[in-house]
Amino acid sequence: MIERILKDLARINGVNGSLVVGKDGLIIESEVPTDIDSELVAAMSSAVFGTAERSAEEMKHEPLQQVMIEGDRGKTLMIDAGEGILVVIAEIEINLGLIRIEMRRSSERVKDLLA
Repeated sequence: MIERILKDLARINGVNGSLVVGKDGLIIESEVPTDIDSELVAAMSSAVFGTAERSAEEMKHEPLQQVMIEGDRGKTLMIDAGEGILVVIAEIEINLGLIRIEMRRSSERVKDLLA
């Protein structure tokens, strides 16, 4: 079922890949191109998200909703999915409003499946 969720996200224009990662950094499910090291992305996403959660708590901004890393060549978005983290790798021109809505919906579905 999680595979279906990631395939649905892949249909969105500008999405290059997605993963569901455990809070421990291990891949639960992955739908990324072969030129992306999914295990490395998983480990780094877990570390970044965990640090952002602790930062949000310290700044009294909790609960953390979403993390975005933006570079010249793309964006990586992360959202809490209960026992996991939903990670989307996207092109720089992606429609952020659309992808945020779809990620929220997808994360709720992942939460239910991982519970």
